[in-house]
Amino acid sequence: MINKAKLHLPVCPTITYDTEFKPKDCEELLRSGVKECGVYTVWLSNRVTGERPLKVFCDMETDGGGWTVIQRRGNYGNPFDYFFEDWETYKSGFGDIREDFWLGNDYIFALTNQRLYSVRFDLWSVDGRKVHALYDTFWIDDEIHKYALHINGYSGDAGDSLLPDHDNRSFTTKDQDNDANVKENCAVSYRGAWCETELSIISFDCSSIFH
Repeated sequence: MINKAKLHLPVCPTITYDTEFKPKDCEELLRSGVKECGVYTVWLSNRVTGERPLKVFCDMETDGGGWTVIQRRGNYGNPFDYFFEDWETYKSGFGDIREDFWLGNDYIFALTNQRLYSVRFDLWSVDGRKVHALYDTFWIDDEIHKYALHINGYSGDAGDSLLPDHDNRSFTTKDQDNDANVKENCAVSYRGAWCETELSIISFDCSSIFH
């Protein structure tokens, strides 16, 4: 979920789920009867990680609930360039999952390659206006393939900033320039991490949810 301002975030209690049940994501938790937003343990299962636990924040309110939050950026007192990190930091993840954070590209790869997923971006303007973008298909490649983005099927009222140019584009950071812009590294220019094309750019320095 994309959260631009903390004042406009849903108020969700922070709780930890502890059981022998091993859900793969927040949607499986929702189906099991969990209804509250909070921090839960999910169990990744794929060829890279095998089976391993991961703490994630689950949004059980937005659009029916069951959303696994993979990134959030809001008014939490961090500097403007908080997301201006290198490749290894984006690979492993950083921040506080209750505030500004990036889950980590290895984890996002592991999560989105367990089954078919959609992704939703929610944005709040400084004047309180809220818009969203929903994509029916969402997953990323592994590190060998530069965490390339795969996305399709837009709907919503935020405008389509991703298709068709950003589908199949590699992830770019300040120390790994994998974008298509031959003139500059947009991660450096915009002090974030980017998947972008020569003429249009999308920043992932905003929170995102998927299920």
